Amino acid sequence: MAVPDHVTRFWRALDDCFGRVAPTWWGAVVTDGRYPAIWDANYARIDVASDDLTAADVEADLLPALQAVGTGVMHVVSFDPDATGPLLAELSTRGHRLTFDLVMDLDGPAEPADAALEIEELPLDDALWERVTASMDLFGVEDADVILQLRDIERDVMAIGGKRWFGVRDQDEAIVSLGALVVLEGVGYLDNVATFPEARGRGLASAITMRMAHEAGAVGAARVCLLADPGASPVVRMYERLGFRGVGRLAATRGPVPNVD
Repeated sequence: MAVPDHVTRFWRALDDCFGRVAPTWWGAVVTDGRYPAIWDANYARIDVASDDLTAADVEADLLPALQAVGTGVMHVVSFDPDATGPLLAELSTRGHRLTFDLVMDLDGPAEPADAALEIEELPLDDALWERVTASMDLFGVEDADVILQLRDIERDVMAIGGKRWFGVRDQDEAIVSLGALVVLEGVGYLDNVATFPEARGRGLASAITMRMAHEAGAVGAARVCLLADPGASPVVRMYERLGFRGVGRLAATRGPVPNVD
């Protein structure tokens, strides 16, 4: 199932925050030489349905751009996995890893967050970036270069572009749960929702999610969406309890950049 148009519209605007976006007949090549270790900043966005698109078609535009920024990972994202099945299969046969994200939309207005929880909009200061960096371990990010470049993207690109962070602190003022909101093209996107182990089981992630959804509506977002791992059933169920519904899938492949003489 293809993702809804508003998600594609949001993603195109998100890509414009980065260094270079080169349109192609099948979508665009996005690169940013400041962040060569980050796949999502250096990739092919396939947002035009085409069942005869081949890896050679994509590589003709993608590989020179990746080599120019010095990244060793070839990352391809399809906004219509069904329509680009042959391409995804071709890359998979090369050994490229194929993964899917479930696109979820908020179905209806955001319910108020639990008033008993003190959810605050977090200042964009060193304390926040320290906890954002620490939270990457919760998402399985371990490579030191990747962690530092992800932090720099959040601090130097996304924050300047209007990304806002919300969270809950403990009695020592340490941030123990957090999440982020980006609003572009009338679409609110919820990201980076995480709770540190010592604070789990209190509904903090749910409350922060609903606070961010409410904030998105308050600044005029007509839609609120997020991505979830379809294999993480407890997480998907949590979002469903909050009113989110699956509306499509993103497919992504990742493998080494082939040598080109």
